[in-house]
Amino acid sequence: MNLQQIEYLLALNKYRSFSLAAEKMYITQPALTIQIKNLENELGVEIFDRNKKPIIPTEIGKELIEQARELFHQTEKLKDIVREFKADLSGELKIGIIPTVAPYIVPRFVNSFRHKYPNVHLIFSEIISDDILLQLKEGTLDAGILVTPFPMKDTIVFPMYYEKFYTYVSRDHPFIKKRKIKTTELDLHDLWLLEEGNCFRNQIINICTKGLDHLGSEKFQYESLSIDSLMKIVDSSRGITVIPEFAKEFIGPDKKDMVKSFSDYQPIREVSLVIGRTYLKRTLIDKLREEIINSVPKKMLKPDGELVDTVI
Repeated sequence: MNLQQIEYLLALNKYRSFSLAAEKMYITQPALTIQIKNLENELGVEIFDRNKKPIIPTEIGKELIEQARELFHQTEKLKDIVREFKADLSGELKIGIIPTVAPYIVPRFVNSFRHKYPNVHLIFSEIISDDILLQLKEGTLDAGILVTPFPMKDTIVFPMYYEKFYTYVSRDHPFIKKRKIKTTELDLHDLWLLEEGNCFRNQIINICTKGLDHLGSEKFQYESLSIDSLMKIVDSSRGITVIPEFAKEFIGPDKKDMVKSFSDYQPIREVSLVIGRTYLKRTLIDKLREEIINSVPKKMLKPDGELVDTVI
């Protein structure tokens, strides 16, 4: 058994196809097949059920793959320790970030980070929280930026900043005449929400106390991961959506009257940097977190309101 075989094993588990895994690992399919077969012969078990399409791990294969993942992480950690010792700020940093945070925070820090650390290759992927946590576990991401608290295991959470929630109200809606809105006045029947599986959607539902029976009953529904898309829907039709504080910066002066704060209490969300327990690339991740925090107004670094749960 060698490290290369472990890497091939993890690639095959990820892509569930010999041809695709071979393509991604830049080897021929027969070569990959031989390496996996040699590993199985050495261990005396079948790791993958080849009768399934796509192939899937056997029961013993699942346990072996989990252990192989740990071994791979440990070898990567050896390289990370060397970089730390040399103070070498270079390499690749893969970050998963949820879509309701990405367009507002990334532009604030990315140019500054690239200027300070030109030898670091940042790779961002917009994905939902559940997928970020899965990829952190699998080791395909180095860190995630998501809203917490969120149900997660085997992770370390670094809260970074706190955003207030505001409503964005159509000019055809009665609330347009109000300066502020009570959370108890919000009716899900009037609200445009993000698609299911998005923690921002869950937070909005948790803010509301009315209209739960109406959820999903409209004849026209628009499923989106983009807050900007929902704001455009509100611009052209009667209704309301809820936006995070940073989204206000993208609203022109002609639409400022459509943004309403809450009068009874201030709901907020906590945005955090999340890493796996192995914490590879420690220095790079710490520098990234530092740059993000420096890009945020100081007033947003401490909670000034009531955290809204991300789980319904």
